Amino acid sequence: MKLKHLEYSLSSLPNRVFPNPKVALEQYPTSVHLTSSIVLTALSKNDAGPGTTILDLGCGTGMLGLGFALVRSDMVYLVDCDPEAVELARENVDFLLEEELIGRGDEEGD
Repeated sequence: MKLKHLEYSLSSLPNRVFPNPKVALEQYPTSVHLTSSIVLTALSKNDAGPGTTILDLGCGTGMLGLGFALVRSDMVYLVDCDPEAVELARENVDFLLEEELIGRGDEEGD
């Protein structure tokens, strides 16, 4: 996947930033460009993509983990201690599922 394609897909997410960030939890936005660069670097080193599992601890809105899902990592787990962050990430996952940009891990053949 090319940088501009990944950036475009991530920029379409409905929840890229926290509406009310919690400073104590260090909730800050990760830019689309930075996320795409991290994901593509990991992909180039075979640390992401098909055949890999990704764990995004402190996932926030899910931007980084969903970037890994978009490059077809086998499984991506999004984990956060803040229920509001988990809800934002869940909305982003649902959006990508509806757009058929990612699939569910429980689908036949996955």
